[in-house]
Amino acid sequence: MAARDAASPQATARLEIRLLGDLCVTRNGEPLPLPASKRTRALLGYLVCAGAAQSRQSLCDLLWDGPDDPRAALRWSLTKLRPLLDDTAAGAIRLVADRERVAFAAQGASVDIARIHALLGAGTDAASLGALEEAARLLRGEFLAGLDLARCYRFYHWCTAERERYDGLRRAVLCALVTRLEATPALALPYGRAMVAADPLAESAHATLVSLLAAAGRYPDAEQHYAYARDMLRRELSTPPNGPLDAAIHRARREMQAAGAAAWEDSNAQEAQGNGLPAAAANGAEQPALLSRPLIGRLSERDAIERLVAGGGSESGVLLLLLGEPGIGKTTLLDHFAGRAEASGFQVLRGRCYEAEMVRPYGLWLDTLRGIAQDAVPPGEARQAAPLLAGGALAGEYREGSREQLFGAVASLLRGLAAGQPLALALDDLQWLDEGSAALLHFLCRTLETGTRMIFAGGARAGEVDDNPWAKGLLHSLAREGRLLRLPLAPLAVPEVAALLGPALAAMDPLAVARDSGGNPLFVLALANARDRARGGNGSHRTLDALIAERLDALEPASRELLLRASAMGRELQPRLLAEVSGIPLVQLLTTLEQLERRGLLKPTGEGHFDFSHDVVRQAAYRAISPPRRRIMHRLIAQQLVAACAEDPRLYGELVHHASLADDAPMTAQACLAAGEHCLRVYANDEAALVAGRGLAQLERLPQGTERVRLAIGLLKLRAVAATGAGARRLPTLIGEMESEIRAAEALSLHEEAATGLHILSWLRQQGNDTEGARRAILEAERMTRKADAATRCQQLANTARCLLEVETDLPRARAMIAEADTLAESLDLQTIELMWGHGLLARVDGDLASGHGQVARAVALARQRQDHWREYECLVWQATIAFELGRFDEVLGHSAEIEQAARRMRETGKAGQTTETVQAVDAMEAVEPAAPFAGALGALARLRLGQPAAQDELAASLASLRSVDDKAHLAYALNAAAAMALDRGQCEVAGTCASEALDAARAVRRLTEMTVAAACLVQAAASAGDAARAAGWLAELRWLVAGHQPSARAAAALERAVLACRAIPTLAPTPGR
Repeated sequence: MAARDAASPQATARLEIRLLGDLCVTRNGEPLPLPASKRTRALLGYLVCAGAAQSRQSLCDLLWDGPDDPRAALRWSLTKLRPLLDDTAAGAIRLVADRERVAFAAQGASVDIARIHALLGAGTDAASLGALEEAARLLRGEFLAGLDLARCYRFYHWCTAERERYDGLRRAVLCALVTRLEATPALALPYGRAMVAADPLAESAHATLVSLLAAAGRYPDAEQHYAYARDMLRRELSTPPNGPLDAAIHRARREMQAAGAAAWEDSNAQEAQGNGLPAAAANGAEQPALLSRPLIGRLSERDAIERLVAGGGSESGVLLLLLGEPGIGKTTLLDHFAGRAEASGFQVLRGRCYEAEMVRPYGLWLDTLRGIAQDAVPPGEARQAAPLLAGGALAGEYREGSREQLFGAVASLLRGLAAGQPLALALDDLQWLDEGSAALLHFLCRTLETGTRMIFAGGARAGEVDDNPWAKGLLHSLAREGRLLRLPLAPLAVPEVAALLGPALAAMDPLAVARDSGGNPLFVLALANARDRARGGNGSHRTLDALIAERLDALEPASRELLLRASAMGRELQPRLLAEVSGIPLVQLLTTLEQLERRGLLKPTGEGHFDFSHDVVRQAAYRAISPPRRRIMHRLIAQQLVAACAEDPRLYGELVHHASLADDAPMTAQACLAAGEHCLRVYANDEAALVAGRGLAQLERLPQGTERVRLAIGLLKLRAVAATGAGARRLPTLIGEMESEIRAAEALSLHEEAATGLHILSWLRQQGNDTEGARRAILEAERMTRKADAATRCQQLANTARCLLEVETDLPRARAMIAEADTLAESLDLQTIELMWGHGLLARVDGDLASGHGQVARAVALARQRQDHWREYECLVWQATIAFELGRFDEVLGHSAEIEQAARRMRETGKAGQTTETVQAVDAMEAVEPAAPFAGALGALARLRLGQPAAQDELAASLASLRSVDDKAHLAYALNAAAAMALDRGQCEVAGTCASEALDAARAVRRLTEMTVAAACLVQAAASAGDAARAAGWLAELRWLVAGHQPSARAAAALERAVLACRAIPTLAPTPGR
């Protein structure tokens, strides 16, 4: 009957899901291919582990809290999981979803963690020996190994908690087994070793293993393990002597002495027979590298490379992209590309991305451009491109320019090199691309002129590209523009596997190797190496991780320990930093690295650095480290990076990575703040916003107190400023959080932090058209700094005065604050952006536009020098505004173009990771809506003043955009300028319409000058139309507006124009005041 059921098409296929170790799904014993996307696999693991239904929103928050369209990403992942889980033929629907919730229903599927809980439901003490042994077999491997997703912090913390849960359960099971098998130490010994592997920092586990080795008669092994464990525990934890480990070895020594010399000799024989290591591994002889392989097959890919190289760059800006799984041959083909390019006379620049550097702005280009000789860089371009050149040596001197100038300088530098010698760029591991690197690569591909002798080739892991919004967005944009040539790499066919094995391994069955390796060249060679070394010839049925683990286990303890520490670094190995982290003298460390290179585990990368021979080697080594030990390693690395970041701020991204993996909330939050500030300095606003969000997520794990409040206000400020760059379309809703942290700062007497928070709160309220709220906040900020040091007081006085001038309230107080700040700045010899900015606005109020323009221009220059891009952008807008009022329309066009160019660039990078529909919608919007609407309006008005009537459509689009973003202050200004121009042309009705809307907008935000100018335009429009009564009414309204106020020079001039317009109407009677 069972056989008939198995053969029946309606019989449910047996589905097994393993969450411990590498995520694995099998049907009837056959492994199923998993989705390439890590987030999709993480979603599968989460749903299976959770069991209960989960809301779609919570799943989006868990895995897609970023620039993606989260719901669309979730739907896409679910479509990939349904064929994996559901058995529609038998009616077994395991992925159950509706519009709001998603759940996994087992329906007969076997799940390893569910089986473990069934075995141990009554606890380890009550479980039978057979149940404990089965549980121990199931509890091998880390929960969802390789699916950390540190950038998805909610999932990361959940996954970490689950790993700790199952690690604890594993230790409990192993301890119970050792206790049950104490009378038979040979049977208990494997579980004792597993205890050490599960928690290598537990002294009690090492003591148990030493005791078991001694009880099994393996005294030399016991002594050797004692020496290793004692040294490791002293180095890692400063564990004092005379603990359980020392007690265990003392017992073993007493037993050994009692047993006599014969036992010693027997154990030596057992050691020689039981070691099981290949002779070459035991004596340290050189072993073959896992990566050393010829290029077999790939004819179509080679042809594409030949065509690209032969074209010499005629296909400008095309990226040849090699896509495939790890080990499939992407790097080998990139090596082939580099070799063919060099043979054809190209200069080759190579770079790669690292997962640990995804928060490091421009990481790819820092790696690529270091291959350029410094004497080949013209001085002007060296200055502009300094943040990406000379390994950061010039970055400290770089203080001017913008993101666009940086991109332009890099493009100019590469074009100059290509003019002398054709240039080939080979870029690997693009699935770990950061936002800045993606934007610069797109800029280069998009702006290369036809005939530029420059070619691009890259490699990326197919599935992981979709998990990275920047890489995904870049490839989408390049494909849309026809600048992407995708070359997916297929598995090797059986004849190609036979060719790769070669004559030396002709005895192996190519068909079996192709089946076992999946046609992956790296796995083929690993299986071949294992088969060549194995005496029994059974190596072909092990996983790649197991084969690499065998190579690691063959190392001496010191070499293996160093390799594990190196794997935790997650990127190219810098010997000096690795020596500091490991506590090993540099000379000794270099000797060990050279030994590891000879064994084929590491390779040199230039500049005295090393890297793993392949990322799968790094990953296998990293998985061999227990989670508690990983955290300690990452903490040590992070502590070393804190000091290194002071000299090289580009390392802040790595600091965030390691602090996060160390699970150190205070260090992570502080690292996020520092990294975000660096991102702002190098124009990576989107990355700054992301790390600010990661830092804010850590705050709930920090205790209430001074440090938490300081970090909270700093991170909230970072989040706000990151969203205010050119092209930003909406600000985050931070007012409530900021108010809460300001109250906490006041309660702790942190006046400077409270003032900083109030400054940002004032700006947020100003952007939200809450003028009174902005005024109250900025005055409170000034009050907070009255007891602060003189420099802080000077900065806050200037800041408060500038804000009051912008919102046109309390002008006498603003004037007094400017004077006081001037006195302080002179006494302290301070140069303050806010003070120059405030002087410029005050001069504008007084009608001295030339002086105001000069002061704001100085503020722009100082902001650029200090890499304060938020103030640079805001002051540049004011500079364009004052230039417009001076009638310098050509200058306005220059400023407007600069602002809009920055906005378009930031909007373009903001498309990263969006769905095709979303990007198309954004493209459609860009066709009609300017990226920086106020700058666009000023530019259009300047063109109209210069006699370019076609700019009327641009003005209409900019005004519509100002309305859509609810920027009432700038809308009022632009409408008043349009009304004045219409009056000059005799278009009274148009002028009246514009001025009426301007008056409503200005009233909403209480801008006295714009209200006055709008009312004056209405007077002039009515007077020009001969409507005396209407003109008189608006003039009365105008006089009422300015009554009791000290109007600005611009408002006073508008009032004078209105009065003159009324006097020009013969029938108009004198208008009484109101």
